[in-house]
Amino acid sequence: MLSTPELPNLAGVITLSDVKQKGSGSYAADYVPWAKVMMLINQHCNGWLPELIEDANTGEYVHKAPNNTGYLCIQFVNGSYSTPVWTYAVMDNRNNAIAYEKISARDLADSHRRGVCSAAAAFFSLAYELWAREEIAATSEKVETQPEIQLQQDVAKPADKKKGRPAPPKESSAPQTVDTDGQIAKCMELIQQRLDRTQQVAWIADKATKWSLDGDGSKLKQMSFDQLQACIDELSAKPALKQ
Repeated sequence: MLSTPELPNLAGVITLSDVKQKGSGSYAADYVPWAKVMMLINQHCNGWLPELIEDANTGEYVHKAPNNTGYLCIQFVNGSYSTPVWTYAVMDNRNNAIAYEKISARDLADSHRRGVCSAAAAFFSLAYELWAREEIAATSEKVETQPEIQLQQDVAKPADKKKGRPAPPKESSAPQTVDTDGQIAKCMELIQQRLDRTQQVAWIADKATKWSLDGDGSKLKQMSFDQLQACIDELSAKPALKQ
């Protein structure tokens, strides 16, 4: 008799650089994009894939709830094995259930992707930290973000009133081959204007991983002129945070 395979445990796999945020203020929500979730499943789950279960009576993927709203039934399948069924309501962008007759193809597609992410957290503990509100590691590599917070304080520091000139910034242990102080100041200004604190940490961690900035100290001070300019261009294209 064949035994049921052990489900992969992906707790702790995601990092802050995987986490994105949509909305602002009380409507802000952290999430991991569905494409990233599927990439991690494909990488770590050895053949387990999500599957929608049809309604036995209608043959449709959307099941009708008693109050005339709709929901999906999702399971992960690996050969002849499958997980239990996981239900997920078809909802709008405010997390309100949609009346069955008003469910569109877009509603179905969006809820399918969100439901897969929810089921992955349930069966594989993938990104469970977001649902459980637990701490997420900054990255699996060495990425220090505290120096950026210090650098941010240095950039924003007012002029020295006694001497009539700005207080000198603290020295960084990271080598700096070209004079990029102006670019760093501009980049930090944009980071403060366009990203909230959670996004700042994730954004810096993402760039450090992308460009292998593994030295101690400020990650911005380890960037080349072209890398800093790329950051400025990317940040400039983002909308400013609402005050």
